[in-house]
Amino acid sequence: MFRTALVALILSSGTAMALGPQDQLLANVAQELPHYVQGVDVNSLSRNQLSAIYMIMYESRSAGDKQRAIRSVLGGQYSLRGLLFK
Repeated sequence: MFRTALVALILSSGTAMALGPQDQLLANVAQELPHYVQGVDVNSLSRNQLSAIYMIMYESRSAGDKQRAIRSVLGGQYSLRGLLFK
């Protein structure tokens, strides 16, 4: 009886915590992105943007280069053009 309850508890908690690849990518980017750019809603980013930002964050570049590359991927107000021509 105890063994069955333990197995059921483990299985139910494991499925609740399992994330799909898209959710993991979103969670990783959401956690690290504030180090480079503030005020970005990661839920509004496309899958391509999330993937590009993830790759940039884990490349061997300086923090400034990463920040510029991420702003370029984001575009809009975060890009150089957006900053210069508000």
